[in-house]
Parts: sequence; structure tokens; C-alpha cells
Amino acid sequence: MDIEQQRQTIVSSVFDKRNASGSDESYVVHLKIWEDAGTDGGGRKPRYIILSQSAKEGGYMHKSKQNTNSTFSVGKTWRIRELRGLQVLNPLSFNVTLSRTYRWETESKEEQAVFLEALVKLFRVALGPSTPLQLEGLNDYYEAQETRQPQRAAGPSNPSVTLAGSTYSGYRNTAQSNDYETARRNPSPARSNPRNAPPPSKPQSLQAPESRERTISARSRDAPRNRPPSITVPQIAAVPSPPRQTRRPSNAASTQSQIPAQTSQVVQPRASQQTTSTFSRDSRATIQSQASDSIPSRTTNASPAPTQTRKYTARADVFPIENVPSRRDQNARISYFDPANQSSLDRLLVQNTDSQIDIDGEEESARATLTNVEEMIEGYEWASDDVIGRKSTRGAVDLIQARLLDELTALEKANVHSFLESDDRIGIVMKYLEDAITELDSMNSLISSYKIHLNAVSEDILFIQSQNRGLQVQTQNQRALLGEIQNLLRTVHVDQDALMTLTQGSLEKAQSIQRLEEAASELYKALQAGRDTDMAATMERLQEYRTHNAQFCKRMFDFLSIMFTAQSKLLTGDSSGLAKSARGHPLLIEHQAIEEYLGRYSGLMLYLKEMDEGVYSKLCASYFSTISDLHQTQISNLLSIYLNLVKKAQDEEQDTSGFAGGGPPVSRSAAGMRRAGTLIRSPLEGRRDKEKNAEGDLRASEAFLMVLEQMQSSVHRESDFITDFLQINDAGLTFADYMGLDSYFRRQASRSEGLSQPTMKLIRNAMDLIFGFLPMEVKTWIDNAVAKDNIEIIGVLVVLERHLENPEPRGTPFFLNMLDKQHTRLRTAYERHVSDQLRGIEQTKLTSKKRRGVAHFIKYFSSYVTRVENQLSGAEGLEIRTLVDGGYDKIVHAMFESLKQLAKLEGEGEDKSQLNYHVIMIENMHYFVTEMSRMEVGATHVFVERAQGIYDENLGAYIKILFRRPVAKLLDFFDGVERVSQDPAGNLSSNSNYNKSALKKVVKEFTAKDMRKHIDALYKRVEKHFTEMSDKTSVSEDMVPIIWKACEHELVSITNRITTLIIQNYGDSGVSLDYTTADIESACRRQRTNA
Repeated sequence: MDIEQQRQTIVSSVFDKRNASGSDESYVVHLKIWEDAGTDGGGRKPRYIILSQSAKEGGYMHKSKQNTNSTFSVGKTWRIRELRGLQVLNPLSFNVTLSRTYRWETESKEEQAVFLEALVKLFRVALGPSTPLQLEGLNDYYEAQETRQPQRAAGPSNPSVTLAGSTYSGYRNTAQSNDYETARRNPSPARSNPRNAPPPSKPQSLQAPESRERTISARSRDAPRNRPPSITVPQIAAVPSPPRQTRRPSNAASTQSQIPAQTSQVVQPRASQQTTSTFSRDSRATIQSQASDSIPSRTTNASPAPTQTRKYTARADVFPIENVPSRRDQNARISYFDPANQSSLDRLLVQNTDSQIDIDGEEESARATLTNVEEMIEGYEWASDDVIGRKSTRGAVDLIQARLLDELTALEKANVHSFLESDDRIGIVMKYLEDAITELDSMNSLISSYKIHLNAVSEDILFIQSQNRGLQVQTQNQRALLGEIQNLLRTVHVDQDALMTLTQGSLEKAQSIQRLEEAASELYKALQAGRDTDMAATMERLQEYRTHNAQFCKRMFDFLSIMFTAQSKLLTGDSSGLAKSARGHPLLIEHQAIEEYLGRYSGLMLYLKEMDEGVYSKLCASYFSTISDLHQTQISNLLSIYLNLVKKAQDEEQDTSGFAGGGPPVSRSAAGMRRAGTLIRSPLEGRRDKEKNAEGDLRASEAFLMVLEQMQSSVHRESDFITDFLQINDAGLTFADYMGLDSYFRRQASRSEGLSQPTMKLIRNAMDLIFGFLPMEVKTWIDNAVAKDNIEIIGVLVVLERHLENPEPRGTPFFLNMLDKQHTRLRTAYERHVSDQLRGIEQTKLTSKKRRGVAHFIKYFSSYVTRVENQLSGAEGLEIRTLVDGGYDKIVHAMFESLKQLAKLEGEGEDKSQLNYHVIMIENMHYFVTEMSRMEVGATHVFVERAQGIYDENLGAYIKILFRRPVAKLLDFFDGVERVSQDPAGNLSSNSNYNKSALKKVVKEFTAKDMRKHIDALYKRVEKHFTEMSDKTSVSEDMVPIIWKACEHELVSITNRITTLIIQNYGDSGVSLDYTTADIESACRRQRTNA
């Protein structure tokens, strides 16, 4: 990327963005530098310093880097007003002092020089010429511009001569300026050796001062660089200095001195007259300017003095510097010579000139001038033809300029020496000056001595003042301390009346308790204020107060311990702490009287808790013990009374053997079931239950519910009371908060360490200490209640689960934990209950001698389900519902399996054994389906469907076996006919077993009369199976009509089937059955009627 592209990229990527955000910066110049990246940074890194001008801040200097996409990003920005100094170390490095000093290295000394010149000019334009700026190794260009403007004589303006060199990146070539600065800093003698000058690197054409266009071409001294597009360089008007008259010595006709005259130029940029320099990578820069007529010069007998032209080129649009008129007097210059010193100057020049030219001034001509020029430039390896041919390079012009500057410097030095040598009075003046300096040094020594003494005295004065201030502060502190001590003494003071109240005040009446609280607050404040002090003035008094505090706390403990017992005895009385409800049921007497009496001492309990933890702990233990005895007395009596109110199971309900059987229980098909809170009972049973309830008998679950509600209320009230009375809570209330003391005492109370671990453990286990007896009492009561009726365990579980599911609003953690433990124990007990029922069923299978009729466990199951469901009213969604359903499933499965085993053991022959098996299964499944269908229990529907399937399966098998004896031949024949007819290869007419003759033979054997006889025999067998083999008292007596109805339906079906086969296979034979379905139905109906 060449320099012009860099400039455009910088403008687009930096200034466009900054100006878009409200800035008003404009690009001036940029310079590529190298800075040290440190040991970890990998050596040097390239950066670009961009200079910009702003109307608000004057200007900025940005440090940026070039990104991978060739754009530039600014990393750091300084305002131009932050610049403090510049130091040029060498042509390729310089230091910049801002907030700290940076050292930057460059690649081109021309670019560095142009950048520094622009930076100084921008600083002067922005901050003014009077702003200090430390420069080292370079000129202050702004001041140089002012000082180089000589006074001009009035008259027409001289034509301007513009001479500009090549520029880089929009800058002018500063080779001449650099050479001039070098010559100014290192002045040489009047004539420097031409061989010591650096060789010219750029030839420059020098033209005569004619009004024509001239072109100067230059090449870069360094390696080929990218050169920017054209920039604008303003014309510079050069005004020659007015001619000076010089005196010549007497031998002026034969000698000639060469005096260079300096011409200062003033920069006058014009917008309308600009010279454009255009550069390309492979072409030389060409600068065209219009030169006016030749510059008039003074011609004397000596050779014409060469004029030096100082160029000061800048961008007109960036640094518009106005032409400031020169304020310095021309005669004030050190190089000005008056006529009196002209002879000394001529003599000095003659002595120091390397070669003198004796040519008469009047005979001087143009040829002589050219000869002198040739002699002057011989040392620079110039030929006269080259000079005349104007083929010189730029480098030679620079060397000539430097040589002329050296000559000018030597001339100025000679002028100074002429002043010093011309007057002897200078020595006298110098002597007086040295004496004056000596006196000043002596005075300086005296002043230094005085200063030392004054400093010593000043230190003493400061020490005395600091001591005085320290004494004042100490006095103020002592006064404040005295005030605090007096305030503290007033704070830790307790009136004797308050102490007497604490010692002898009554603890019984409410007004006395209030006075005790106020007196205790006085003692409390004194002890809290003296907690962190060790002053001897308060120690004795505080010790006395601590003694009073201990005596008061002991007095409270003795009094309240007695009152705990007294109030408990008053509540218990002769009724053991129980009362009776309107229905005659026992009730626990609430502790409201005790709570109101003891609640008056809650404030003093706070005082006791903070001021004497040991006494507080003992008092808590005393209360827990006393109130626990009271609760145990009340609850034990309550449980005992309610246990006597629990009724035993009725004789027809309580079967001691359960599923094991011991006697045939009465069927519960007519018994009512309570479903969803509704009890369906017969009038007699309802009246009997009413009479028993009037006597006070309750079911175990009902009694347990009443007891549980009263116990829960008692536990809840006690928990709330001890929380308020003994302050067993996390509220953090203190005695200072209770009495409304100042914030100081509240802070002191909050800083206390709190209760110790033993005391915290005591109050955390308060409920366990008070109601520790309750879990065992409840367990014993439940076991005794369930022993009266073991089925009631389900009702007790229902009550427990309801309380656990809805603990609010009176549930306490202690009480719920106790209920949860009881629930877990009773759940295990219920599982043992189910296991006992299964063992009873198994025992029936092994020990039963009568293997006919309905089994005992089948009969008992309906009664068992009825009693269980009566206790599960409203238990949907509880865990007990799932538990009971699982128990049902286990019991039903065991019953069906045991029933199959019982049926298989009955019968001697194979057919008889099968008939007995089917009869037992049919009768038991019919009984199970009939009884369970009446109850409409959702959990038993699946069992009813299973039993119905077993019933249908065994009934079909029973009928098939029953029909095999009377109509076996008929059934076998037509089964064969159906089988052969369905075979594609079969032919009934060709089959001797199934042809028409065989059909006639079979049909002839089963006439209508024969079928009536067979039907009568079938009915007798059915009646025998389901009357003689069944229990007369059971519902199995109704089985004969049901079974006979099924047999009739099967006979009709067989008859229809045989008739259909005859029509299909023997339609043309004219053979048919001797009886019809009507005959079958008539014979079966006759048997039902006779029965």
C-alpha cells in the first residue's frame, strides 16, 4: 500500500467514524514508527502516529495500528495540549514527552523531519507562541518564522521566487531545512573544506533569475517508496534584504572581499496561487512555479554576495499562518555593521580568507563573477560548464547553502570579536563586573546562612505549635471523658426504691408485677451499661447490683415453682381434670386459667432468661415436669373412659375363627352397608343400634377420633403457651424490646452470646419432656380397642391418615410425628391381619371334613367386606384404600385356589369326581357372584367378573357330562355326521355308519316317550346334586331351578342342531326326529311345576 492509499485509508477508517460521532477533526499528517513491545511482545512492533487538527481542542495525536484488512484502528489518543517536549536523538529516532516520555523510531529521516515540523507548528497554532515547549535537536519553526522576517523598506514588492523540493506523503522535502539546522547548530569557519561536505545525492538545475517556468526533479535518497498523490504547496514570497554599504580599506582597489548577504523570506500562502507536486512510484516529482524577474542585488568592487533563500513550506489548508510583521529592529541584530566597524570587519575577513582575489572593483564584469563562482564550487566537483548548463543536482545546492551558512556564522563571530577588540574600557567594565559578582557571591553566602538559621527557628516554632495543639486536644478529650464517666455513673446508678421493690415487692398481684418489671428495667440498664467497662469507679457498684440480680432471680424461681404445682392441683380437682359434654362424653378441661395466671410473668421471664440463664433453665425444667404430670393425669383418664365406651363386635359379626370357619355364619346378603356415609339397615337393626348408642357404646374408630381431636387441641395450646411464656422461639425478643428501652440497651442485649447448648437442648425438647408419655398411652389404647374388634384396625388407620393428610391448623411437629409412628405400626398390624386371614383359608382346605355346598370362607367373605367397607366411608384417595384393595385381592385369590383343591379331592370314579368338582365350583361361584353383586363395592367388581367366568365354565362342563348318559348315542351320531359333512372328501351315502339306514336306526331309538323318560331322569340327578350335596340353610337350595333352566336351554339347542343336520344332509330321505323342541320345553316345564 503506497502512502496516498494509506492516507485515504486513514481518513476513511479513522476520521470518518470520529466525525460521524460529533468530532470535527481533519487529517494533517501521519508517520510510521517502531516501538519496543517488551521482552514478551516479540521485539519491535509497527505503529502509525496520526496528527489531526480540531477547532475545539486544537488538535490530536493518535497512535494506531494497521489491521489485517488494511484498515486502521486507534489505540490511544493524546490532545495536542498535552505535549511537553520533543527530543531528536538521530535522524531516525526521537522522544516525545506527554504524560510520560515515549521513544519512537522511524524509517525515513525526511518523514520524521516533516512530522516534527508539522507537530510544532500545530502546537503553536493551537496554544500560541508563548506556551512553553521543550525542544532539543530541532528548531521551534513557529518562532523561527517570526524571527526570520526582516524589516522591509518601503517600496514596490519584489517578485517572489518559489523553490520547493520533493515531498513524501503530502509533506515537503526538508533536506535543505535539515542541512540548515545542522549548519546552525555546528558553525564552521568562514570557508569550510569542500571535501568534508557530503557528496551530492540529487542534482538540481539552477536557472537564471528570469521570468519563466522551471522544473526541479528529485529522487528519493532511500530505497524506492510509495509516493502519495499530489498535494498543494503555497507560493512563498522572498523579499531580499536592503543593500548595505561597506567600507573598503585603502587597498580596496587590489583586494576584494566576498560578503554573503542573507535574504529572509516571509511565507505568504495564497489560495489562488498554488504549486502542485505529483508523484508516482517510478517517476520523479516535478514542481512548477512561476518565477518573477531576477532579484536585484547590490554590486560592489567585491564579488557579488550570494543570497541565501530560506524556504518555509506548509499546506495552506492545514496551517493558515498569517504574515506577522517583524517587530525586531534591524540594527538589533548581532550581524549588523555600522560604518565605524566596517574597517575592522574588512581586516578580519582579509586575515581569515583562504584565498584573496585582487581584482579592481571598477573593472569587475560578468566574466569575473562567473570566475569567482567557479572557484567557490570547485571543492564540490562542479564544472563551470555544468553550472552554466544548469545540470547540477539538488544535493549540491544543499551543500552550497550549508557553506554559505558557515560563512555567515563566521562573519557574525568576527563582528563580535571586532567589538571586543575595538575598546579598552571593556576590560575595566569586566573587572567591575567580576568584583560585583564576587560581592553577590558573598551576599549569597550570608543569605544562605540566614536561611539555615530561619529554618531551624521555624522548626522550633512548628514544634511548639504542634505541642500547643496537642495540649488543646488532650484537654478537650479529658473534658469529654469526664462527661462520659459522669454519664456512665448516672447510667449504672439504680435507685434504692427499685432495689427494695425487687427484694420485697409482691409477686402475686398484677400491679406489683408491673412495678417489679419497672424496677427490673432499672437494674437491667445498669448491668447492661457496665458490661464492657472495667473502671474501678463502677466495679464495686456493679458487683452490688449483680448480687441484687441473683437474689431477685432466685426469688422468682422459688415463687413460680410453687405456683406451677398449685395451679395444676386447682385445675385437676376431684374430676381428674375432665368434664362431660352434652352427650355425656368426657372432655379435657382446658388450661386457660393456668395460662392467664402465668402469662403475667412473661416479661419477667425475659429478664430471667437474659440475666441468669442457670435459674431460667431450672425454672423451665420445673414447669415441664409439673405440666407433664397434669397432662398425663388428664389424658390417661380420658383414654380409660373412652376405652370403656368402645363396643365389642356383635355375635353375628364377630366370628372368632374368621375365614378358618367354626360354624356357618349367617349370610350378610341382607345386611346393610354404609357407603359414602349412608347406612342401609332394617328397621329392627336400626332401633337396636339406637338403643346401644344411647348407652354410650362407640366403635373403636369413632372413639379414637374423639380422643385424638382433644389430645391434638391440648398439645397445640401447650405449644403456643410455652412459646410465649418461656420465649422458646426464634423471634429474638429481648427484655429491652419488651420494656421499650433506648436503642443502646437493645444493641447491648443483641450482643449477648445467647443461651448455652444445654439450655438450648432443654427448650428444644420441651414437647418431648411434657408429652413424653403420650405415644405409649396411645399405643396401649389402640391395641386394647382393636382387641375388641380386630376389623376396627382399618377405621383407626383411616382416622390417622386423615389427620396426617390435613395437619392444619392445629398440627404440631411433635404430634404429627407421634401419629406417623402409630400409622406405621398399625399398617404393619393390618398386614399381619391379612396374613391371618390367608392362614385361616388354608386351614379350611386342610381340616374341612364336609366338602360339599358353599365353603365357609366364601360365605364369610361377604360379611368381612361389609364390615371393612363400613369403616372406609370417605376414604377415597387415602393410602388405606389401596392397602385394603390389595388385601381383598390376596384373600380372593387364596379362596379360589383353596376351593379348587377342595373340589378335586371329592368323588370316587372319574365321572363322579368331575361332576362333584363342577357342582362345588358352580355352587360356590354362584353364591360369591350373588352376594358380592348386591354390595356394589367398586374394589370387588373385578372379583365378581372372575367368579362369573369360573361359574360359566363349570356349568357348561357339568351339563355336557350330565347329558352323556341318556342321549350319548344320539349326540355321538350327529357329531360324526357334522364332522363327515364338513370334510370335502367325505360322503355320507357311501359311509355305512352315517347313511340313511343308520339314521333311521338312531332316530327310531329316541322317540318322544323316550325323551320324556330321559328328561325325568336328568331332573332327578340335578335335584340330587344340588339338594343332597348342598347346605339346606344356604342359598344353594335355589340352585336347582337355575341349573335346570340351563339344562332345558341346552336340550333345546341340541334338538335344533340335530334337526338342522337332518335337513341339510338327509333332506330327501323323509326321516325326522320323533320329538320337537316343543316336546322338550313341555317336559322340562312339567318338572319345574312338579317341583
